[in-house]
Amino acid sequence: MAEFGAASENEPIWWYETGTDDITLGLRMRLLHRERTPYQLLEIYEHPFFGRVLVLDGNLQTTQGDEFIYHEMLTHVPLLGALPASMNDASVLIIGGGDGGTLREVLRHDWVRRVVMVEIDQVVIERCREFLGFNGNYDDPRVTLIIGDAAQYVAEEAARQQPFDAILVDSTDPVGPGEVLFTPEFIRNAWACLKPGGVFARHLCMPLFDGPIVRDGVARLRQVFPRVEVYQATIFTYVGAQMAFVACTKDGRSVREPQRLLTGRYYNPDVHRAAFALPTWWVTELIDAPAAEAGL
Repeated sequence: MAEFGAASENEPIWWYETGTDDITLGLRMRLLHRERTPYQLLEIYEHPFFGRVLVLDGNLQTTQGDEFIYHEMLTHVPLLGALPASMNDASVLIIGGGDGGTLREVLRHDWVRRVVMVEIDQVVIERCREFLGFNGNYDDPRVTLIIGDAAQYVAEEAARQQPFDAILVDSTDPVGPGEVLFTPEFIRNAWACLKPGGVFARHLCMPLFDGPIVRDGVARLRQVFPRVEVYQATIFTYVGAQMAFVACTKDGRSVREPQRLLTGRYYNPDVHRAAFALPTWWVTELIDAPAAEAGL
């Protein structure tokens, strides 16, 4: 939750996001734009070091300065780890991703021939294109953009049995519009939307402050997928810095070894492999611990 002073378009203010009652992330920024969309409060700030900053409902989503870490790791670890080098016609479903960074990274692969992106809030797409400018090309003939409810879309596609090779969930945390994307029903429908060798990936928040989300999220995924692998990246502008990601394969194949070579600004084959080296407490207290949620 953010706290801020009397923001204006000319005066920098201290903006805070709370990780716990006693810890906050503070950035001194200048407000560029604020509006209430049909789904959430959207704000765009400018920071001297991180550049333009997207905030939704008081929670920092991404910055121009470090977005590449999140988007490269969400995209390339599952795509390059799960899909074979012989594949030249992959289909990818992006859930959310309104800032366009995941789309940009997916489109780097010429062997991806079809990309469907489902984002509920069209205003997020429009403002990110206007203010942030790191989005992928929505006019690429491989891309189909759908403005709508991703959970409903996945349920309908599961019923029609029109599967994808990869599903990348680039959503907010499990609150507000993103909450439904963490439910058991959504996970089962996503599994049904994948081809036999398909992969599902998402972030699982920040283990330091969001332990129950990580623990219960892994447990839910393990109820559906035969292989669930957690990996990490450090992203300074998220409270807690260390973010957990998870990649799940329908056929039980591990994604730890890249099947193709790619060097991004952050991602490379060595980073890919090293991302699966996890802190001991992540494994013992979260990943291999019993889920706290009833019924899991």
